[in-house]
Amino acid sequence: MGTEDIIKAEIEEMGRLTPEQENILYNISLKQDELGRESVNLLLEKLKGNPVYEPLLERKYLTYDVFNHGGSHEIACLYVTLKGLRYCIMFADELSRRRKLNPAGAPWQDAELKRGA
Repeated sequence: MGTEDIIKAEIEEMGRLTPEQENILYNISLKQDELGRESVNLLLEKLKGNPVYEPLLERKYLTYDVFNHGGSHEIACLYVTLKGLRYCIMFADELSRRRKLNPAGAPWQDAELKRGA
């Protein structure tokens, strides 16, 4: 499991994830948090070698299981690791603001107007 110190050291050495990667990681982690250990499915051929997903896998923020129920396509079921969840927690304030809706399901602008009124 990645502790906060390990993640900070990794960020110093390798830098933060790209905004696109952070958004993917955060969105998958929210789905897992709300629904238990729910996976996000992606064709394995779209995952392997993908410049967006590969760093997430290499840095162990994401993991996956492969399923093939007799068809011609293999499905990768993506899961955020504990290290990935900790990364999301560390930057949650920043990452959550990128979403259109706040945690209550209202647009950010509407919630800010009501709070200021």
